[in-house]
Amino acid sequence: MKNTSKGAIHIHTTYSDGTSTIKQIARAAKKAGLEWIIITDHNNLTGLKEEGWYDGVAVIVGEEISPPPGNHYLAFNITRAISEKLHPLEFINEVNKQGGFGFIAHPDESTNRKHHWSPLIWSDWEIKGFQGLEIWNYLSDWGDQFNPKRAFYDYLFKNHMLQGPTPKVLNWWDKLNNENKEIFPAIGSLDAHALKYNYRKIFILKIFPYKDCFKTITNYVYLEERLSPNFNEAKKQIYDAIKSGNNLIINRIWSKKSDDICFYIENGTKKAFSGDKIALHEETILTVKLPKRGNIKILHNGKVIRDVNTYEFQMSDLKTGKYRLEVRYKNRPWIFSNPIIVEG
Repeated sequence: MKNTSKGAIHIHTTYSDGTSTIKQIARAAKKAGLEWIIITDHNNLTGLKEEGWYDGVAVIVGEEISPPPGNHYLAFNITRAISEKLHPLEFINEVNKQGGFGFIAHPDESTNRKHHWSPLIWSDWEIKGFQGLEIWNYLSDWGDQFNPKRAFYDYLFKNHMLQGPTPKVLNWWDKLNNENKEIFPAIGSLDAHALKYNYRKIFILKIFPYKDCFKTITNYVYLEERLSPNFNEAKKQIYDAIKSGNNLIINRIWSKKSDDICFYIENGTKKAFSGDKIALHEETILTVKLPKRGNIKILHNGKVIRDVNTYEFQMSDLKTGKYRLEVRYKNRPWIFSNPIIVEG
């Protein structure tokens, strides 16, 4: 059995438009039960000097390259900040040139919002050179649903409003996986700022405190070894897992037993998890185990082949290709896995 380590991605501090320091945010992550977080302030790497362990939480620093009209890009494992004034293809290439890797951020925010905040979308869906997709962004999802006329309701029931990754983004992700032999990875992210909202000029609400956000969309990475106590080694473990798609995206708000969620394929000699490969044998079996009943969808090469409502599910009539998992709880988005490759 592999080791899992849970963390959060896409977080903003006072070095851009967040409302807390790295130390304060790390403390909130600790209280929320996370083991690592990735800071991605807009257009700077100022926080890089503060990377390290904070009371058992590994704080890693990347950059969100953020051109004003859209085309935002999460740049990981870079050492020099990259200008947002470059063309997207240029900053993608610059990330790669530095030996880093990048994920397109919130590519499909709604253009039919009921408020004044403009959507930040990714314009060129034929572009190449990037390494992954942020398929689910907490703030973007909420922002797409938010209606100022029912602001207080949307504040109280913010987690119930989430719709999950858009069909358009999931189709793009499946297309990229069908075009690539290896896993084309996805992450779920928060876009955490701990925003303050002036409610009808009566009082100020802190809509998304960091600690509350950290209890929602979480990336469970699969590791061959436990997370290293050496920071640089732990950073490499986390980055390698994300880049390889060795992660489950789980909205922990729906289950306090999220650590018990399992999705794997085994063939008698090996057990493969998200981002892994496994050989197809006669006894190859796909297994899903949940801590509570959910609507389980199994997709093969992007097509739904099973749709059941249960706690535990197995199937043995597997073929070669890529299998991934989607689960909804009471019709709300809950779990999204990266694919497992079944080889001939």
